[in-house]
Amino acid sequence: MEVQVVPARGGADLERAASIAAQVLGEGGLVVHPTETVYGIGGDGSAANNRLIARVKRREADQPLLLLVPHLEALRASFPGLEWPVGAAELANSFWPGPLTIVVRCPGSPDGLRGPGDGLAVRVSPDPTVAALLAAWGRPMTSSSANLAGREPARTLESALEVFSEREDLEKIERPVLALDAGATRGTLPSTIVSFVVSPPRLLREGAVSRQEVEARLAELL
Repeated sequence: MEVQVVPARGGADLERAASIAAQVLGEGGLVVHPTETVYGIGGDGSAANNRLIARVKRREADQPLLLLVPHLEALRASFPGLEWPVGAAELANSFWPGPLTIVVRCPGSPDGLRGPGDGLAVRVSPDPTVAALLAAWGRPMTSSSANLAGREPARTLESALEVFSEREDLEKIERPVLALDAGATRGTLPSTIVSFVVSPPRLLREGAVSRQEVEARLAELL
């Protein structure tokens, strides 16, 4: 797979990079992109594209991918079966855009997105590069850390591109791959993950948003 690298550090470069990225996603390709935490690999969310990302990362294809979304309306438009409980709305209003992943039920979502209990993991990232990309794309984009399964996440583009290095198993795949060069990421903690697939909601991972902050927001609904 040949990777095209384009600068995306602001201004006209970022606008151009976002436009190219949206085109690549529309062609079923992959986009290596920064987030507020680490570099990721994104795609259009189709079952075929989700399998491709799993193949690139050398991980199990049934391990669900995260969705980055420009806003809730775009998520609802793409996933009519989405269930959005009051608690999820409260956390989204409080912490989005930000490092909080919310898992909600969404029966019928494509293979590679659907987790246990029909869960769908979604987040609105505050990263300006991702925000510009998603504004141009106008739909949710999958995102998984740009590293081989079990390896350390990449915080620079150079480290992220190592996932494609010396990969003879990927040479015959005719999909465009774009890498957005936005410099090193600045985040140190992963996103916090809260699941509303179960009741009461469950904290699956504590990250940049603390358990106390999550519990305080949810307690306001009681």
